[in-house]
Amino acid sequence: MKNIEAPRGRLCFITGEFPPMRGGVGDYTRELGIALTHLGYEVHVITHVRAHTADQDERVASHLHVHPIIPRWDSSALHLLIHAIRKIRPRIVHIQYQTAAYHMHPTINIFPWLLKRGMPNLSTAITYHDLREPYLFPKAGPLRRWITYFPARQVRWVIATNREDEALLRSKGIAAVRIPIGPNVHPVPVSAEEVQDWRRELGIPDRAATIGYFGFLNRSKGALELVRAVALLRERGQDVHLIMLGDPLGASDPTNQAYLEEVKQAVTNLGLDTRIHWTGFLDDRGLSLGFAACDVIALPYRDGASLRRGTLQAALVHGAAIVSTRPRVSEVGADLKEAILTVEPQDPLALAQGIAALLNDPERARRLRERARALSHTFTWDKIAQRHAEVYEQ
Repeated sequence: MKNIEAPRGRLCFITGEFPPMRGGVGDYTRELGIALTHLGYEVHVITHVRAHTADQDERVASHLHVHPIIPRWDSSALHLLIHAIRKIRPRIVHIQYQTAAYHMHPTINIFPWLLKRGMPNLSTAITYHDLREPYLFPKAGPLRRWITYFPARQVRWVIATNREDEALLRSKGIAAVRIPIGPNVHPVPVSAEEVQDWRRELGIPDRAATIGYFGFLNRSKGALELVRAVALLRERGQDVHLIMLGDPLGASDPTNQAYLEEVKQAVTNLGLDTRIHWTGFLDDRGLSLGFAACDVIALPYRDGASLRRGTLQAALVHGAAIVSTRPRVSEVGADLKEAILTVEPQDPLALAQGIAALLNDPERARRLRERARALSHTFTWDKIAQRHAEVYEQ
């Protein structure tokens, strides 16, 4: 760790996951933390013991102070958190909140309340990466909703990553600031020859069209609908292959394994075993090769396309021709509308038609690629960090 001068003081993130654990919130925390060090903050990260410091990459090791001290996100974590914060003595504590990253346990939800009473001079913030409710016990619906919003009422600053969550928080009387997320991957220049070789290594014929999917196999992301859409395209005589880019499981959501098995069973039942290619985990270079190898990227989120999705951000920054699902009204902006082709969610036929529309119209796909790159330039980490600094310095 470099001896970093910190004219703006010491900042401490709390996150349920952090690299080398695989998950979008951990990647987001890494990128935001590094960007904030460039603005003069000394950034510490308290996280799970699985984020071994010995496995951190050079960028993390040279910018951030990582404290992987939490073995379980239950009540036993409270003492460890309090002890660590007293030792670090930060000016600001900022919780990165996604309930799956904390194993659906509500301990982190009450932690801001404890800080407020035990360290009243400490400034606190929370970023809601989603508003999924933690598990408490059967039929605890109203209490689960209450505990989800409880930490927002205990902190100084509340941050939402998208319009929809911002509006929902405000409907609960919570003044939220919207700061979008950025891409968690870094595009690497690759040559056409390298891309062609990469395709051939996967066993994809030169003339075949390729569809790409990126992200964990979570039910909310619609991979099962995509597999069925590929089957429909094959029935119509389209020579297509589907590349499943990256690690299919991730570190946080245990339901991903069951959904992965469901998707693989569907692949076999539909006779697509030779048409679906699983890459496993890819580094930045591997992802750049993968995105470049795909004619179309399909991201059929069941709840609609949203800029809070790191997988969508990754496709945008790689300048992909993207087919996704229609965003909710409160979420969609004109810039996102123009950068992706949208279809109805949970509809394999509509998804197949959208993919075919881009495969059969290269000029339309080219225009989407240009707009995707242009949109991604508005969500750079230096801009996101600057917006956070403005909030912190209010």
